[in-house]
Amino acid sequence: MPITKEKKASIVEELKKLIDKSSVLVFVNFHGLSVAKEKKLRNEFKKSDIKYKVAKKTLLKRVLESAGYGDVPKLEGEIGIAAGYDEVTSPPQIISKFIREQKEGLKIIGGIYESKFVDDKVIKQLASIPSREILLTQLAFMLTEPVASFARALSEINKKGQ
Repeated sequence: MPITKEKKASIVEELKKLIDKSSVLVFVNFHGLSVAKEKKLRNEFKKSDIKYKVAKKTLLKRVLESAGYGDVPKLEGEIGIAAGYDEVTSPPQIISKFIREQKEGLKIIGGIYESKFVDDKVIKQLASIPSREILLTQLAFMLTEPVASFARALSEINKKGQ
């Protein structure tokens, strides 16, 4: 059954809102994903405040071109869009984790990062970046390590002097 013009217009408006405020968009091909698995994926997205939308490729292409993304690459299969608003690593990490656990039905095909189209390799690299908390912990450890090493060296000098 064809979609009415009013329905298409509302879908286009939803997509515009999704794209305008997002820090990263991830395009996935969900062909072969069961309804139960898709529901599980949507629940994971809700926990992290990530919006997920399925739309026709023609409507998505229209919205992307009107948003100034110019030449839209051909998107294969059935397309789902995950939009992240806080950390740019959240949507790619959730999708990559889901793919590792489920092993079928979902494939990353690219996305929009830093206002340009990127391929699946860039999205997978974003997924491999640790969370902000882990990075801050690593930074704090790296900053305290020289001081700790200096203190150990002074302690050893003090032991030899006695």
